[in-house]
Amino acid sequence: MRTLRFAAPILALTLVAGCSKPAEGPQFTKADAETITKQIDELKTAFNAKDADKVASLFAANAVVMPPNQATARARDAVKQYYVGRFGEGATNLELEARDISGEGPLAYATGDYRLNLARDGAEPQRDRGKFVWIFRKTNGAWLIEYVVFNSDFAPRAATPPAAATE
Repeated sequence: MRTLRFAAPILALTLVAGCSKPAEGPQFTKADAETITKQIDELKTAFNAKDADKVASLFAANAVVMPPNQATARARDAVKQYYVGRFGEGATNLELEARDISGEGPLAYATGDYRLNLARDGAEPQRDRGKFVWIFRKTNGAWLIEYVVFNSDFAPRAATPPAAATE
């Protein structure tokens, strides 16, 4: 009798789990991960070409970019202006290495590392490196970037002091 008392709930759970339907709706596939990998490569290429229009086109209309030590950019136009500003800071030679790409249905994420050069006001380029999290959403068959959060492994760099006035 004691065995039946323990076996009955286990048998019931097994039957319920075995009879349940798989999740409905779109599934995240290997092809989706490959598409996102290509999109990351497109962003890197557009960034290194300083093509803010192309970079912005990879983002959703309601995209959000949260860079370190700066204000959040909300909406595609603000994202474009953020990248115009980055290019103005001398950001070049972006390298992106996505370490994890995964998703569920129409949402996906990519995490990884970045490296780039910053050459403010003609100064000697300084190498930056850090990590990122990107959130993608599949809308009308296309994966677009919705959220970007990244941070540098280095402390914020001090602004270049203005040149001293001569008398």
